[in-house]
This record gives sequence, structure tokens and C-alpha cells, in this order.
Amino acid sequence: MAKTPQKVDRAAFIASNPRCCYCAGRRPTTEIDHAPARIVFIKKHGPEGFLFPSCSECNRIAGVSEQVMAFYIRSFDRSACGLDEAEFEKLVSGLVNNAPEAVPRMPPRPSSGLALLTHGIYEADRTTTVPPAAKAHIELFGLKVLYALYYRVTGRFAGSSTRYLLNWAQAGTDAARLMHAAADKWFNEHEVGKRRNVDLGDQFSFHYGYHEAHGFFGVRMSFAGAFVMFGVIGPARPMAKLKNRDPLCPSIYETGKRIKKQWGKRRRGSAPALSG
Repeated sequence: MAKTPQKVDRAAFIASNPRCCYCAGRRPTTEIDHAPARIVFIKKHGPEGFLFPSCSECNRIAGVSEQVMAFYIRSFDRSACGLDEAEFEKLVSGLVNNAPEAVPRMPPRPSSGLALLTHGIYEADRTTTVPPAAKAHIELFGLKVLYALYYRVTGRFAGSSTRYLLNWAQAGTDAARLMHAAADKWFNEHEVGKRRNVDLGDQFSFHYGYHEAHGFFGVRMSFAGAFVMFGVIGPARPMAKLKNRDPLCPSIYETGKRIKKQWGKRRRGSAPALSG
């Protein structure tokens, strides 16, 4: 993730962005990060211009979660245009070897999709197809992209002075349609990830809104025909007064360490097979 094929003056980039945007600037920038990670895009052809300052700790702790998300995006994407069998098998191998705790209970194939899946406030629609560990990895992936887009739009860091809300759902569910409706109503800025000479299709797009005076940032992100995510970052005190009292924004490194601590012991055993 630290390497980039895009023509970027590394020294100039770090000089302009000296602090990591994933840990509230607590550590200096040492790497140029892609968010969303290139692995979630077919043939790793991600959109241009989505480069962010990161410390090595935040960047590398998220690598496994990005592998997990890449696998589930390809599994849920019914179109899967441009994805070949070898590429999908590589994602499967990466999941089994690096995050066996996130292996699904049933063996998804490209273009087939899994059972409907939702998370967050949409409990009524949730199924148990995806194990809890995978949901934790997906949450970390979404949080990392949320922090990156917050930095991209506002120039600020998400940290202890802010709280966050993050929900996600499989595309095509009622929960996803609710997210789309909310975003269309409140967010008037729409951006689609693009790359010169490569048609990325609908692999990544987002709607966002930012109220500078109040400090609230909201975004709805779409990942291929697979996932929709809805995230909000706002000042800690006003968000603490909301009904659900959303949590303070943790660093990506801290979140990744918690996942590793909770599920790492289970990796010591033999990797499970992709079967029901």
C-alpha cells in the first residue's frame, strides 16, 4: 500500500501532509496510502487522486481488513465485470491464510453473491452468513475510508474531539435503499472515483455533505454492486447528546489492534475450509 504507481512527488506530498490522517496526526506521515485500498478494485486499478498521509502503524494494521473487504466486495458484486477466476482465487487464498476467522460459512463465487447482509442500526435485516470477525474487519475498512474522506473534504483529523457513526449494508437490501434515500436528501455533492484510460464502472462513488459552521460531515459510499456505507463525523459534545451516543473516533491503529487481539488467537489453529 505504501508504493504508488501514480506520479507523485513523495517528498512534496509528505511536506504538505506531515501528519497521519488516521490517528489524528499523533504520528508523522511516513507512507502514502490509497483509500479505498487498491486491493478492493479489479486488477488493483483504483481511482486516481485518492492518496492520503499515513503513518506505517495505521497503514499496515489495516492491510488484513482491506483483504477481507476485497473478498466480500467481489463475492457480493453480482456483476463482477472484469474479474477473472485467478484473481478471485487469489482473494480466497489471502482470506484463508491471513484472516481465517473471517471466512464465510458458505463458499461464495464471483457474480453469485451471498445472502442479504446488513449491519449497524438495521438489525432486523441482518443474517449470520458473514461471521462476526469479518464484520469487524469490514467496519475497520469503512472507518479508514471515512477518516480519509473527512480529511479530503475538511482538511481536519478525526480524533478524540470528534465522534463517528458508521453503518453499512449489502447493496439491494432495504437498508441500502434507506441509506441512498438519506444521502440523496441531505448530500448535494457527488463524486465518482475515476482513472485515466481505465473504466472503473461503479466500483466506487460517494455522496457527501459538510456543514463547516457546525462541523458535521456526512458521506454515503458505494462499493461496486456490493456494499453501501453511511458515515458521519461530528463534534464530540453535540454528538454525545444524540440518542445512541456515538463513540469517539479511535485511531485506525488502535482499532486494528483490538481486532487482532480479539481474533488473533483463532488464527493459530488450522485455517478453515470455504465450505458450509
